[in-house]
Formats: sequence, C-alpha cells, structure tokens
Amino acid sequence: MDIPTPNRRERKKETMINKIITTAIELFHQNGLYAVTMEQIAEDADIAKGTLYNHFPSKEAIIVAFLKRTFQERNPERLTHLRKLPNTRSRMIYVFGLLIEGVQTQKEIFEAFWIYRMKQVISFRIGEDERSGLYQLVHEIIRLGQLNGELRTDLPGDLLEGLFEFAFIEAIKPFYLSPDHFNANESIERCVDLFLNGAKA
Repeated sequence: MDIPTPNRRERKKETMINKIITTAIELFHQNGLYAVTMEQIAEDADIAKGTLYNHFPSKEAIIVAFLKRTFQERNPERLTHLRKLPNTRSRMIYVFGLLIEGVQTQKEIFEAFWIYRMKQVISFRIGEDERSGLYQLVHEIIRLGQLNGELRTDLPGDLLEGLFEFAFIEAIKPFYLSPDHFNANESIERCVDLFLNGAKA
C-alpha cells in the first residue's frame, strides 16, 4: 500500500514544528530550560507567539515532541539490536542504559519530561499522540518477554509498560538526588531485578 504524500499544508506545518523544536532545544542548552520563556522561543524562531502556542502549549510539550522525534529517528537501529538480545533482562538493561546516558547529558530536559509524563499518568489522560518514542521500545520488550514466557501473559501490556516506566524512574532518581555518588550499573540492576522478580525475599 502506498504511503500518502504529505500535502503542502502538512509539509508547511511539519517545517514549522521542526523549526520550533530546534530553536527551543538550542535555547535550553544555551540558557537552561527554566530561564527560557515561550516568548523567547517565539522571538528566536521568528514566529508570532500565538503561532507557537497553536503548536505547543508549554515548554514541556516541546520537550516531549523533541524526545519523541529523537527516539523515532533512532528506534529502527535500536529495535534491531533489542531483538538480538537473549532475554528480557538484557533488553531492559540495554534500554535503561540508553535512557540514563540521555539523562546524564540532558539532565534538565529529561527531568521536565518525566515530570510531565507523571502528570499525564496521574490525570489518567494519556492519549496515543502523547506517548513518547520510548513507548515503541518498551512495548517491544514486553511483547518479546511475554512471547518467550518470561513475563506473565495474564497481565495487560499497558500495566507492564507502566511498571517499566516506574522502574526506570526509580533507577534514575538517585542521579538527581546525588549525582556525584550515582552508580548507573548498580541502580539499573536493582530496578530491573525488582521489575522481573517483584519484592519477594
């Protein structure tokens, strides 16, 4: 089946979105996320403030779009690697490692992203369009784990995917609390083990 070609309006919209994202991320890196305003993003992108808000209601929404785009660009290669790994543990360790590497290089951006994600979870309003690019990797880990008999099939995938996210948040929390003493491998192993084996003695 042929994939429909975007029309002129869709291409113009996509160009505008990419311009906003690129401008905002550059400003975040230069000045810090919390020092940058939406007005400054609009000014640097050379667009009207209303145009910016039509596409993105907040800085956090821009960050979600940025990370989603980044994951989607890299996911084909990552999925190929993921499928070659022997079990759920090794797949989780691989993805947790990727995420922690990103967090360590873009601390403020990922912090804002996870806070935004948790607000969406608590509000019970996560729509398909709000799922991050990470969702594709997590979904595949759960699917393969259930297929191989490593993960329970009597539990819905959404529940396991949510537990995966919370396990990662616990893995990265020590980095934000005490970055100088953070041991990535130890934190990953502990939280992956908790996800796979629960809290049983």
